Amino acid sequence: MTSQGMMLRNMALVGNTASATMPAGHRPAFEAGVQMLFQRWTALQLGVLNEWGGSNSREKAAGIQHEVLEWFYGKKSHEMLDLADLLDQAISEDFNIQAEDDSPYQLARSLVNMHNQVAQGNYEYVHQLQATPAGAAAASQNAQPAEEEGSSSSGEGSGSDDEGEEGMDIDEAPAPAAPKAPVVDADGFELVQRKGRGKGRP
Repeated sequence: MTSQGMMLRNMALVGNTASATMPAGHRPAFEAGVQMLFQRWTALQLGVLNEWGGSNSREKAAGIQHEVLEWFYGKKSHEMLDLADLLDQAISEDFNIQAEDDSPYQLARSLVNMHNQVAQGNYEYVHQLQATPAGAAAASQNAQPAEEEGSSSSGEGSGSDDEGEEGMDIDEAPAPAAPKAPVVDADGFELVQRKGRGKGRP
């Protein structure tokens, strides 16, 4: 059974789709591309930034990346949906994140497509990633840690309200005041209104 695929953390045997094998000479470019794609995975980067996986969150993220590389190098066939399941389960187990934005599937699709291109000596996608540096992870309501039992979401206690909400709250500038309508006396003449700021001024 093990000769037909690879056992993953979910104990599922994957690998039923024929795909190109990565030549050793192309691996550095592929690994650089994998790292850049992981840096763009907002759900994972939020988990690392907020330490949703504990104090070793950064090491856990590196472990997922290494597991993905082994997934590609360990077999000759790659099924995109199986890779998406691996990514989804990895951030769920390691960071307690429920990715509801379909990002594991999107990342898996990019990884498989890039793998097939680089294996044939086509580095175009890797060069595109290098030309567009990843920005800082933005807070997303679609990637949040699952609430533990007994936790309160009512906002009681201001000490923890700011944690994990960076980028979600926007301070809106006050709207400009509407101009006052002119005051006209009984004879039809417009009266000049005083613009003094203080009521107590003589």
